[in-house]
Amino acid sequence: MWMIVALAVIVLLMVVVSMVVGPFLTWQRLPERVEINAMSIVKDGFVSAGVVPLSEHEAALVDAGKDVQGKALLAELARRGLGADDVKVILLTHGHSDHIGGIAKFQKAQVMALAAEVDVVEGRSSGGAPIMCFRSPKPTGIRLARTLQDGEVMPLGPYQVRVFAMPGHTPGSAAYAIGENLFLGDSANQDKRGRLSAGHWIFTGNAAQNRKSLVELARRLAGDTSIKALVFGHSAPLERGVAPLVEFASRC
Repeated sequence: MWMIVALAVIVLLMVVVSMVVGPFLTWQRLPERVEINAMSIVKDGFVSAGVVPLSEHEAALVDAGKDVQGKALLAELARRGLGADDVKVILLTHGHSDHIGGIAKFQKAQVMALAAEVDVVEGRSSGGAPIMCFRSPKPTGIRLARTLQDGEVMPLGPYQVRVFAMPGHTPGSAAYAIGENLFLGDSANQDKRGRLSAGHWIFTGNAAQNRKSLVELARRLAGDTSIKALVFGHSAPLERGVAPLVEFASRC
């Protein structure tokens, strides 16, 4: 009897692992580091974060990776002659642990996210994704300096950051248009065919809402020629403007 139980457990674990690993095999692999439109996209294990230079002495981050030591981000800052204290703002696309891991390393930074994401960032909610049923929410110790709203335009150094609510992956997922880059977090990825795909259901709280948010974003940005690249949390960026987003919407 115990052998049957053990076999069942092994099979279940294999199924779970395949569901978690499988999506990554369908996405274009993250480069170790890529510079796009004066900003750096840095790989931290299986996730990326953006480094946005604001001046010779200041920078902002889009997400903070999964590494609590922030090694990849600190190395990129050092490459630019900057240190942890030179990071003034961290914009969170959402509050999953692989996007907030390094925050504690940047003590001088103001952390910002959509108001709807506060519970996920602070650890009172997991965001509702199926994979999160294996983990209980726990306090992160993170407190937001400012909450953002859909449609807000916020000055950030030489940039005007446009904020877009993207509910679906988590309740308060956000996208940020900064300069010529649109940071989409985990709301979308680039697939192996070079197309934009919605966040995978196993990591997403509400997959239907995620797709709806992408379609709505495509409507809002159709004809926008200022955006040159789409940047994702777990796959390589797409440098074809908003066209891949509009093409995705046309398939839905």
